[in-house]
Amino acid sequence: EALFVVDGVPLNGGIGNLSPDDIASINVLKGGNAAALYGSRANNGAIIVTTKSGTAGRTMVDYSTTVITDIPNILFDYQNEYGQGSQGVFNPTSVNSWGPGFGTLGQVQNWSPSPVITTPLPYKAQPNNIKDFFSTGLSLAHNISVTSGGEKTQTFFNYTYDKRKGIIPGNELSRHNVSLKADNKLLNDKLQLSSRINYIRGDIDNRTPTGAGGAFDNPIRYAYQLPRNIRTQDARVFEYIDPSTGGVRQNFWKPLDNGGANPYWTINKNLTRTESSRVIGYASLTYNFLPNLSLLVRTAIDESSEIDVKTLANDTYIIAQNGNYRKSDSKYTEWNSDFLLRFNKDFNDKFGLEVSAGGNNRQNKSESNSVDNGGLNTPNVFTVTNAANLSVNESYGLKEVQSLYGLGQLSFNDALFLDATYRSDWSSTLPEANQRFGYYSVGLSGVVSDLLPLPDFISFLKLRGSYAQVGNDTGAYNLVRTASTQQGGLIDISNTAPNPNLRPEQTNSTEVGFDLRLFNSRLGFDFTYYKTNSTDQLFRQQVPIPSGVQTRFINGGDVQNEGIEVVMTANPIRTEHFNWNLTANFTKNDNEVLRLNDNLETLDFGGPFISRFFLEVGEPWGNVYVRGFERDAQNRVLVDANGVPLRTGGFSVLAGNSNPDWLGGISNTFSYKNIDFSFLIDIRQGGVITSVTNSILTAEGALQKTIVGREGNGIVFGRDVFSNELAVKADGSPNDIAVDPELFWNTLGGENAPIGEAFVEDASNVRLREMTLGYRLDTKFLDRTFLRSAKLSLVGRNLFFISNSAPFDPELLTGTGVISDSFESFVAPTTRSIGMNLQLGF
Repeated sequence: EALFVVDGVPLNGGIGNLSPDDIASINVLKGGNAAALYGSRANNGAIIVTTKSGTAGRTMVDYSTTVITDIPNILFDYQNEYGQGSQGVFNPTSVNSWGPGFGTLGQVQNWSPSPVITTPLPYKAQPNNIKDFFSTGLSLAHNISVTSGGEKTQTFFNYTYDKRKGIIPGNELSRHNVSLKADNKLLNDKLQLSSRINYIRGDIDNRTPTGAGGAFDNPIRYAYQLPRNIRTQDARVFEYIDPSTGGVRQNFWKPLDNGGANPYWTINKNLTRTESSRVIGYASLTYNFLPNLSLLVRTAIDESSEIDVKTLANDTYIIAQNGNYRKSDSKYTEWNSDFLLRFNKDFNDKFGLEVSAGGNNRQNKSESNSVDNGGLNTPNVFTVTNAANLSVNESYGLKEVQSLYGLGQLSFNDALFLDATYRSDWSSTLPEANQRFGYYSVGLSGVVSDLLPLPDFISFLKLRGSYAQVGNDTGAYNLVRTASTQQGGLIDISNTAPNPNLRPEQTNSTEVGFDLRLFNSRLGFDFTYYKTNSTDQLFRQQVPIPSGVQTRFINGGDVQNEGIEVVMTANPIRTEHFNWNLTANFTKNDNEVLRLNDNLETLDFGGPFISRFFLEVGEPWGNVYVRGFERDAQNRVLVDANGVPLRTGGFSVLAGNSNPDWLGGISNTFSYKNIDFSFLIDIRQGGVITSVTNSILTAEGALQKTIVGREGNGIVFGRDVFSNELAVKADGSPNDIAVDPELFWNTLGGENAPIGEAFVEDASNVRLREMTLGYRLDTKFLDRTFLRSAKLSLVGRNLFFISNSAPFDPELLTGTGVISDSFESFVAPTTRSIGMNLQLGF
């Protein structure tokens, strides 16, 4: 991922916490220049964010407010023909919907045991019981900014307040974001002082977890697993008083176990709260010795802290009848101190020289503490002193990188440019012999349209090419085997063996491209071809158990990425009152693992129970493997004597690659007098995603596809379901054996070694990402008021999408890591957002 840099300060993570109203511009810095300035973290480029500054002149105040409603997209296709039970027999204690058909029974006692719901209820479908669990989300944001200043001093103040109510009841966020920036000129403008401080405070109630295994507090899973006959109004009665003990008990439609709960109990009794704060600030001094010689000195801090509290009420599940209490607090601090000496000079009105030399010292410090009560002695008393089996953990990390770097550019006629950079880093996380590593880049670019005569329809043509070599270090304490002290003085030794011979990672990249503009810049094309090879990457390798450790750090690997990026810009219509701008982009990346190390051909990154992520020599990064249908030499699926498809042993079937074949986008902006209209379309082609949710709900008989064959003589694989497959029996004859649907889908799906091949979906989709319609009040009207500007806009985001086959939004990923971006597991649905924005200037 690219490194985000705000006003010259690298940030830990993205800019999600920053206020959009605080941002003046965003630019992309690629290649060696990014790595030379900001280190190896900018190996994939840097996103340069410049915040707003004060301006000389009268004080100006801007206010904006945005109201957004979020409507959940629930796309799983539930069946509404069969209710609770198994083998067509009603069972009020079952989470499955393999029971009798609706209309075959009158009234049933479908909550058992439950002292709250004692009356028999009509046995009928509840088609909206999943939809009713969710609510419409609401986001409200207020922003006020003040800019002021004179000739020597300018200030900019910004405050943003966000309040959001999620689509899951009880999930709320509030955030305060305040910043102040000041710029001063002293000593006849030779000295510039600049400083900025940004404080962000956020509170999140009941952040929704994801996943299927071991997530006893995931209400998404429990809501999606509501049997088809359970009424929403009954499920909302989530608790009762036990007359024998006087204690609060969970009202659940089946006996408590360790893998289920009433979703309304979960969102009301299993609570979480996150309190976070972040401080981002810098102070810089620039002194101009001469008009072409200056020195910048800067120090910056990015410090974030977080407190997380989780309380599980008694009766949540049987292994913690009295409840549980967990609390953790963490703190991360990064200091950056820089100097940069810059010089430029022109020679003979043709040649120009710009050189810079600088240094950086970066310190990263992390601290965390956590306590887990391991159950409570007294029910629902959520304190550390009420712990039944207290567990305390503490961790600490420190890392330092010192750097020296230089950049230079030689130009000819402001049309031909030769760039070079070099940086040397000393990292505390590498062995002493390898602590220092250097990297460099060279680039050549030329504005051909300024150097050679070209046809009149060519307005601008620039060619560019570069080569860069960038090094990278690793995290703290990978050179020693670490230990942590547990409650009672026990010492826990890390099960990962260190490697005292670790080397820095290295990435070599080549890039060429052009920028072409035609017809007075009404049409433009920007093309880039790149190729990168990342070698000596650091990863963990499994080792034999008798060695006393499970994994060890090693260097290895050569992963190659090769691709193109194309951007087309056009201004098809431009008149006095009407303007149309169009931008289209296309990116395609192909990668291949060329090498791991001398003793390794395959690396297992793990994964959920439905799929696995392997890194293999000769294959692309991102391959997803699953258990599949066992096939014969003619690729026909083999079935057993009961007509059930046979499964392969282990994760041996390549389901596809989680990366897209290509990405694209089209943006259109129209303006007519005081009205503007824009929309953005995103396109993703290719890539696969596996669905844990689909696997489990299918095995439970909740989805529409499971009703086939329930009323007849069963289903025949290859005919009634999976009709695109050819299936044969052991003797090679076509499969004609009917299988009970419940047995069939329980074999294919569920959590016990499912056949993942049956639950692989194409992630291709086209979506209307954003649409806005705005109206700006005419200045002739505003001149008669106290307003400087006024604009009202209607905003829509993620309004609709078209997918090839997935029964859910393909953007429903469990996470964004190496593994979690390839599967979905009981994640909150995406939303369709519609709202309004008002901007006022005073």
